[in-house]
Amino acid sequence: MSVLSMMPTWNAPSEVWLPRMMEMLGNDLNTIIVNSTDGSSNWVDRARIVSIHQYHRHFRYVTRIARQFGIDLLKAERDPNAIISQEVTRSEISCIFCHYGTYAVNFLEVWRRIDKPLFVHFHGYDATIDLRISERPNEKAHNPYYLAQILELSTLATLIANSEYTKANLISHGVPEERVIVKHLGVPLPDRVKKHERRKGIRILHLGRLVDFKSPDRTILAFELARKMGLDGELWIAGDGPLKVTCELMRLRSPYKESIHIFGAVSSAQAEKLLGEADIFTQHNIVGELSRQSEAFGVSIVEAMSHGLPVVGTQNGGVVETVLDGLTGTLVTPGDIEAQAKAFLLYANDPHLRQQIGSQARKRVEEHFTLDQEKYRLRSILGLTTV
Repeated sequence: MSVLSMMPTWNAPSEVWLPRMMEMLGNDLNTIIVNSTDGSSNWVDRARIVSIHQYHRHFRYVTRIARQFGIDLLKAERDPNAIISQEVTRSEISCIFCHYGTYAVNFLEVWRRIDKPLFVHFHGYDATIDLRISERPNEKAHNPYYLAQILELSTLATLIANSEYTKANLISHGVPEERVIVKHLGVPLPDRVKKHERRKGIRILHLGRLVDFKSPDRTILAFELARKMGLDGELWIAGDGPLKVTCELMRLRSPYKESIHIFGAVSSAQAEKLLGEADIFTQHNIVGELSRQSEAFGVSIVEAMSHGLPVVGTQNGGVVETVLDGLTGTLVTPGDIEAQAKAFLLYANDPHLRQQIGSQARKRVEEHFTLDQEKYRLRSILGLTTV
């Protein structure tokens, strides 16, 4: 078998799961198509790398200058559909594996003509049909024909959902249930599991994009309330996004600002370090008031569980598929800041409970969300050998 894989971005820091998934394809990965490699060619050595836009990052600035003089340097660029069609019809390619519904619908013209199996992996936002742009919430993020395109795509491809929540979302909009297969994401299992001890300065970690549906602003409010109730601890916020400025302002205005640390975007190595040093993991997931999006799965939540951290989260989206309330963490009602604060206090004051819940969280990852389990599931779906 020989797989052609497609994705819009090239090695994005927020998509650590994507190169993991490419590694799962092993020697069956033949070709990778992306919008632009920006000159990179060292991600997966064994696969061909094809860039739809055949120019490097620095060339973009040249084209902007040229356009000021009425010269369009990209007019001669090849049609993306022609590039993709040429690649997918090569005889050695046995199936196509494309990430994101929003990306796949751009190439319906190609999918209508090919006779090779097509698989499209949905990751959450692309199954949120009424998704809004956070900076302009009255403006829809998807084009007016997106739903019709998704419905046509479902007749041409097998859709892979990252959670039961994402699958239900697609079905609710008319995609036939038999056209959607669920494949959860897996995470690495650290060699060391957190050993929880009684100590001062409990460290509570939010790791994830600073967006409305992860609601870091509510987490700050919950932390402040917990401090008023007697919590001795710090709040660490790692991530970037539209709400970063909001979080910075809330920190500066907080009476506990010295205990609130906002790190911004972090590398995967930095994220691992934070997870290893934290005592409690938290995210206050909601249906985003601006974006109308929910947490479809939550990779960082599962990563925290793999480290043996108790999770304080909410009953929202795909979170209920990973965190078991009372067993591997505490799930409060979305918007209930007081309940989140009380959960902080509960775990902060009881190291034995943190150890018990954290150990059960680790066990749940071992049983359901490892990289080996995802690899087996992915290769089975694509029809590859699973040995």
